[in-house]
Amino acid sequence: MNEKLVVNQESKNEEIAYVMGYFTETPLNEGNEFSLHLAYSYDGLNWIPLNNNKPILDPQIGERGLRDPFVYKKQDGSFVILATNMWNSEYIMCYDSPDLITFENGRLLQLNSEGMHSWAPEVFFDKKINKYGIFWSGNTDDRNRIYVNYTEDFVTVSDPIIYFDPGYNVIDAAIEEHEGSFYMYFKDERTPDEAPTDGKRMKGTYSASLEPRSFDHNQYTRPIGEPMIEASIIIKKYEENKWYLYGDCYYPVNGRMFVWETEDLARGEWTPLNRRDYNPPLNAKHGSVTRITKKELDRLLHHWGDKPQWNRLKSYNSPDCYVRHEKSFAQIAHYPFDSYKSSQWIIVPGLADKAGISFESLQNRGHYLRNVNYALQLARNDESDDFKAEATFIPTQGLSDSSWSSFRSFRYPDKFITLDGIYLRVSDVNDDIDKQLATFQISW
Repeated sequence: MNEKLVVNQESKNEEIAYVMGYFTETPLNEGNEFSLHLAYSYDGLNWIPLNNNKPILDPQIGERGLRDPFVYKKQDGSFVILATNMWNSEYIMCYDSPDLITFENGRLLQLNSEGMHSWAPEVFFDKKINKYGIFWSGNTDDRNRIYVNYTEDFVTVSDPIIYFDPGYNVIDAAIEEHEGSFYMYFKDERTPDEAPTDGKRMKGTYSASLEPRSFDHNQYTRPIGEPMIEASIIIKKYEENKWYLYGDCYYPVNGRMFVWETEDLARGEWTPLNRRDYNPPLNAKHGSVTRITKKELDRLLHHWGDKPQWNRLKSYNSPDCYVRHEKSFAQIAHYPFDSYKSSQWIIVPGLADKAGISFESLQNRGHYLRNVNYALQLARNDESDDFKAEATFIPTQGLSDSSWSSFRSFRYPDKFITLDGIYLRVSDVNDDIDKQLATFQISW
């Protein structure tokens, strides 16, 4: 066989990216879609939604809505998708997929017959017994434990047995293998004011095997995050001795993800990342992440499209905030929020100069951000030369971070889009603080 062909084939089969599966929710329910969404990332931190962040799979079985989707690559290289059957069900949803494009054999798997909910199913493969374990959160008596059912084909499953029970209420377990040991992260579901006052946070435990109950008494981390953090995701960074831990919250604001990192999974000392360093998919809730090859990614991008038609703008100075329009004024708002559609922008060639750009509202097509007396406002394009000049900006390297962006006014070339409180204006940039206020990330 041709040596070049062998190298190309190997590069196509090399894992280079990540895919996140998730459903969506927003604080006022505008973005609630209980369907499978997918996004991809090269670094495990900054995500690009596929299919314009629209559903990839809209379930027509069970409750016709899914939560907590888990995308898993099986031993044969195909995928299986498991998900919570909305809320209080003994069943979970299951779909097969050869490529995350087509989804087949939609079915319900009954994981228990005791009336327990079957929340947040995930999967491991136990090489010692050559079977998959489906582990999930179930409620018996007055609290939750983690249960497991074993399967060879995701069609027939064994009876459930208790898999992890540290003696208190737990949900949302995730498992990562490293150097022959297994690390489980889970949510302590006790209330924060209940002794020992570290509930509603993520914790880590470990085991030398995947055997049931082997994780019970090996907690090795401090509580991670503030109360109401759940839905652990563990990601090993490609070609680096580094891991990321994701969690999201549901209260006091639903749908906000957080990320921590460590260079030693066995020590379990996690450092929170600055929100400048990561950008989860829009409205994503309770996701899962799997690694994919270049060939698999290329196929996904060819089918679903490599980027959405819209972007979001994140503030460097306030990285938990995105630019939106509200009552015709451009301003930043703390994510998440409704109407989330007010933060989606179509970046088009500049109306006055094709070398520049203009920001068209996805929510109000034909309306653009325009400099009106130095304040940015959303206005309908009246096709005048004044409008075109005032709605055109020249992108430059970020004044505070060259990997971000700043936007020079076409009408006033010595001024940039900057923050003034929560509002956006066209202003002079005189010092380092001004540079931070004038720096933004074009994201999704």
